[in-house]
Amino acid sequence: MARINNPITSQPMGRSRLSSPSKDTLTDDGTALISIVNGEQIQIQITVGWMTNLSSATITAKVVEGDNDGLGTVPTGTKLTPNVYDLVIIDVDNTDNTFKIVIPEDLAALWTIQPTPNKPSYGFVGLEIDDGGVGSEKQIWKPLRGLVEVMYSPTEA
Repeated sequence: MARINNPITSQPMGRSRLSSPSKDTLTDDGTALISIVNGEQIQIQITVGWMTNLSSATITAKVVEGDNDGLGTVPTGTKLTPNVYDLVIIDVDNTDNTFKIVIPEDLAALWTIQPTPNKPSYGFVGLEIDDGGVGSEKQIWKPLRGLVEVMYSPTEA
């Protein structure tokens, strides 16, 4: 096999395809599945390991209703006109790097498809952290994304 050299540096050129890079320069834990029972209210503590002080940061978390089919299958998209829920952020000390996201008890109350036994409903969850910088100095991270699975609860029927 012929060796192709970079015409500028005369060093061997990488052979990976542009459409399938072989190295990620940004990494995280990937997508998350948060499974709750309908009517349950929970707080999820988040520790932002790459920051030490959140006092200038803007934190946003949302859940968008999925295109649920009533069969309990995981949706691949959002409902055409979804209900969007802004999650409450609790940050009692914004000079550290921890805060909590509140998943409210009425999260799925307005969803078109309600969970039934063995057939949960889903929403898409996302978390965004803006470090408060300006212009090209600003960084915005999206460290949490995935699904909220809402399972049936007889007390909510």
